[in-house]
Amino acid sequence: MLPRALAGAAILLSLAASPGVARASACCGAGHGIAQWLAPSERAAASFSLRFTEQLGTWTPERDFDAYGEGVYHRELRADVGWMVRIKERLQLGISLPLRHTWIGAGLDDTLSGGDVGDIGAAGRIALIEGAMSPWIPSAAFTLGVTLPTGYGEDPVFEPVGVSAAGVDTGGASAIDVGANGADTTRLGVAEFRPGMVFEKSWDSVHALLAASISVRTSYHAAGGEEVQPARRLQVLAAAGPVWASGTSLSVGGLYEREGYPRVAGGRPTRGGARERTALLAVLAHDVGARWTAVGNLQVDVPISGIGRSEGAFAALSAGLRYVWGRHD
Repeated sequence: MLPRALAGAAILLSLAASPGVARASACCGAGHGIAQWLAPSERAAASFSLRFTEQLGTWTPERDFDAYGEGVYHRELRADVGWMVRIKERLQLGISLPLRHTWIGAGLDDTLSGGDVGDIGAAGRIALIEGAMSPWIPSAAFTLGVTLPTGYGEDPVFEPVGVSAAGVDTGGASAIDVGANGADTTRLGVAEFRPGMVFEKSWDSVHALLAASISVRTSYHAAGGEEVQPARRLQVLAAAGPVWASGTSLSVGGLYEREGYPRVAGGRPTRGGARERTALLAVLAHDVGARWTAVGNLQVDVPISGIGRSEGAFAALSAGLRYVWGRHD
C-alpha cells in the first residue's frame, strides 16, 4: 500500500509538509507531516487527539534554566477535536475545540486541579505556489490561525519566574500560581491572530518544510488594573524526514519562538527583555486504513541554560486519529 501524500500544518502551531506519492485509493490522500492540512485528493477531514504536557522548569530573565523541585509541578491533559474542509481549489478552512484539565502543585500540600472547555481555534490556508511545477521550487502557502478567548478565566500559570504578565518583578515568585484562578483557567485571556507562510517540498521518499508566523494579540488588564498590550511573537519551525512505502512517515525538527516584552497603556515598555524558547519535535504518522491515519507527536523544550529566557519549559506527548473524505465521495 503506497504512502499517503505529505500534508501541512495543524490548527494549533499550524505548519505543513508537502505532498508526495498518492495512495492507490482514489478517495484518499495526505495525512502525514506535522499535522492536518488537506491533500489535493481530500475534500474534508476530522481529527481527534489527546495531549499530555508536563512543565520541566523555567528559564529566568538571565537565561538560566531552573528545574522544578520536589512537589512542584504543572501538568495538563488536553483533548482536541477538529474539522478541516476545502472551500475552493486553493482555500482550506478549519476549526478546533479543546477540552483542558490541569494539575498544579507548589510544594507540600499546596495543590489544585480543574478544567473545562478551552479557547476555540480556527485556521485557514491559501495555496500560492504548487511545488510540482519544478523539482527545486517548493510549494508555498499563506496561513492564518485565530484563537478566540472562549475558555474559562485567564491563564496565569504560564508566567515566567520572577516576571508577571506585565513584566513587573515579582521577587522570584514561582511560575505556578495556585490562586483562585489557577488550575481552573482554560483560556489565554486574549484573542490571537497568527498570519504566516509555509514552504514545503518532497523528493522521492524525503520531505521537508520551513514555516514562520507572527502572533498578534489583543490587550488585557494586569492584576493592578493596568491595560497591557502584548508584544508580537515570532515562531519559526523547520522539519524534515522520510516516508516509507508501508504508509509511515517521520518528521523531525526544531521550533524557535521569540516575543518582546509587553507595554502598558500609554506606550511605556515594561521591565525585562525578550522572551525566548527553543524546542525539538518529532511527528510519527501511519496509515491504518484507506481513510484513517494515526499520528503521534513529541515536543520538548530543550532544558538547558542559554537558549531560553523568561519562559516556562515543557515536554508534551500527543496521540491522535484523522479521518478523511475524498473529493469524489
